[in-house]
Amino acid sequence: MFVAQKIVYLELQKTGCTHIRNLLKEVVGGEFVDKHNLVDSNFFNEDKIFLGSVRNPWEWYTSLWAYGCDRRGGIYTQVTKPGISLKGIRLKNNPYAAFTAILAGLSKDPQKWQQTYRDVNDAGAFREWLHMMHDKRYWYDFCEGYGVRPVSKVAGLLTYRYLKLFCTKNDELNKLDTLSTFHQLADYEKENCFITHFIRNEQLESDLFTALEKCAIAIPDQKKTEIMSCSRTNASSRSYGANYYYDSASEKLIAAREQLIIEKFGYVAPSLSNNTSSTVLPVGVPAFYSNGPS
Repeated sequence: MFVAQKIVYLELQKTGCTHIRNLLKEVVGGEFVDKHNLVDSNFFNEDKIFLGSVRNPWEWYTSLWAYGCDRRGGIYTQVTKPGISLKGIRLKNNPYAAFTAILAGLSKDPQKWQQTYRDVNDAGAFREWLHMMHDKRYWYDFCEGYGVRPVSKVAGLLTYRYLKLFCTKNDELNKLDTLSTFHQLADYEKENCFITHFIRNEQLESDLFTALEKCAIAIPDQKKTEIMSCSRTNASSRSYGANYYYDSASEKLIAAREQLIIEKFGYVAPSLSNNTSSTVLPVGVPAFYSNGPS
C-alpha cells in the first residue's frame, strides 16, 4: 500500500504495482507502507481517494507463472518449498481451517510444482501449472487463506485477491466466508468495492494520468514524457504474449474462474484478441474505468 496526501494506492500483485508505486512517489510524494496489504478502516475517515490496479486475467496468470520461472514471487516460494504454512489463516477465527490446511500440507509435493516452472518458453509447463492452480487438491499449497474460503470453489486466485484487497477492510475478512456462488461474490463486489479509479496494466501510464487528473493533480507534459519512456519494473523474462501459452481448454478455464474481472473490465481471451503482446490494450476494454464521479 502506498499512501500520499490525497491518495491511497492498493497493490494487487502482478498488475504493475511496483512501477505504479514508484511513479506515484515521483509525482505526488508519499510513502510505501507495506506490500499487498489490506486497508485499515481508519483510512476511510481521512477523505482519501483510493486507486487500484488490475490486469487481463489471461495475461495475469502467464505473468505470475513466468515470474516463478525466474525463481521469484510469493507463489513460487510457497509452492516449491517443503513444509506447512498457515499464512492467511486466522487461527482464532477458524481453527478448523487451520487443521485442514495442516492435513493438506502433509501431502504437498514441491517437486511437482517445481517441474511446472522448468522453462519460461514451455507452454505445456504453463498449462500444467495453471490446472494445478485451479485444482482444489493444491489450493492449500499457496496459502493466503484461499483454500479455506468457499470463494475458491467458484473463482480463481486473481478474483480472490481482488475481493480481499479492493472490497474488504482489514478487520472484515470474515465477510469473504459467506461467498460461495458467483452471484454472491458479484453482489459483494458491487456493494463493497471502494476503489475510486482503476489503473489497467495494459494502458498503465495513460490510466495513471487520467486517475491523477480526476484527483485534481496536474502532471506537467515533460513529466508525462519521462514517465512514458520508463521501463516497467519487475518484469518477467518471458518473450511471448498470452496467446502462445493457452489452448482452448485453458482459455475456457480462466474465462470461468475469473468471470467477475473479465466481465467488469471487458477483457477478452487471447484467441479473440488481435495482439500477441502483453503491452497492447485488449479489444473490449473501455478507455478508462472509474467507480467514482467522472
